[in-house]
Amino acid sequence: MSKPIVEVKGHHVSHDIAALKRQYEQTRLNAVRAQMAEREMELRTGEVIDGALYLLQKPLNVIKAMSDNLKRQSGNQLPMGIALDEALTSGQAAIQSLRLALPGDRPAVKAPVNLNEIIRDVLVISADRLSANGVVVDWRPQPDLPMVYADENALRILLRILLNNALLAVSEPGSWGRSIHFDTRLSEDGLIEACIRDTGPGIKRGLHSKIFEPFYTSWSGRASSSGMGLAIAQQIVGDLRGDITIKASDQPGCTICISIPACKARKFE
Repeated sequence: MSKPIVEVKGHHVSHDIAALKRQYEQTRLNAVRAQMAEREMELRTGEVIDGALYLLQKPLNVIKAMSDNLKRQSGNQLPMGIALDEALTSGQAAIQSLRLALPGDRPAVKAPVNLNEIIRDVLVISADRLSANGVVVDWRPQPDLPMVYADENALRILLRILLNNALLAVSEPGSWGRSIHFDTRLSEDGLIEACIRDTGPGIKRGLHSKIFEPFYTSWSGRASSSGMGLAIAQQIVGDLRGDITIKASDQPGCTICISIPACKARKFE
């Protein structure tokens, strides 16, 4: 019996394999986008409600203090005291409704993650937006970077928030250019650091802590900005037992750095 003839052309095979790899990568990135969108919506919803609860509690505390003061002075029969009590009751009911609307805590799926690969995903996903805005990214990853123990999607959301923040900064009046610099490194104390520097107008030192507050935004002419991005970034970094800071620099613009324990520097639980 004659054997079947199999004709193999090397260049055709390699071309097919390359096409399959591109198709697989595109499918993977589409899945990553969908997962990030779902997770980011949960984070934003939770952060918005937490921020609203914080803002609502302040006037309710004032109302309660006024009501208590009126009761001490003239009892609870004055129309003003009754109105204050009704307002306080309504406010407390609103707070309770908001608390019930908070998304349930989803258990984080943490695993050893290569931060450079996460940054690469974020840059690829954001490539069209960067190109449309004429922004060049100078990415300088440290080779052989140790892993970090993290939720991949949360880490992607964190880095995309920082990238989007830098993209907005270089579009602000007073910017020095349209470039963003990204680098990673292993610090001497075993922390993985990622710093992103933009060529925007920079942030005044007095606002370095305020920009991480919910609802705060300093962007000019951007009514659509929710002011939640950096608040969410700070929450994610905190969940990773890391830190996020604005780094002092002689260069123009703003440099935001995150530091996360490397796998070897922490105990797995």
